[in-house]
Amino acid sequence: MVNSCERRAVACVLLAVTAVVAAASYDRERLEIAKQILEEVPLTDGHNDLPWNIRKFLRNQINEFELDTDLTVVEPWSISKYSHTDLPRLREGMVGAQVSTTFLTIYL
Repeated sequence: MVNSCERRAVACVLLAVTAVVAAASYDRERLEIAKQILEEVPLTDGHNDLPWNIRKFLRNQINEFELDTDLTVVEPWSISKYSHTDLPRLREGMVGAQVSTTFLTIYL
């Protein structure tokens, strides 16, 4: 026989599971809406570390920089805490452009 305390515990667990499933569904829905918006209206990031890092690491020799490289695996970019910009990550994050004080980079 199940006592009332055990029934309450089971009810609480079921309620918690239901809440988690509902929240996950809501999050997926919101993510899909955000992706639809970004497909129609590209995000412009107002801060761009890439020009500064090209200046710092490559002494402005842009021809030595491979724009399509995943910089998380290339030194010195991968060890710098200020190297957060590369085309693969920008595409994954659906960033359409970045604005810098030196130039505007459009990735569309």
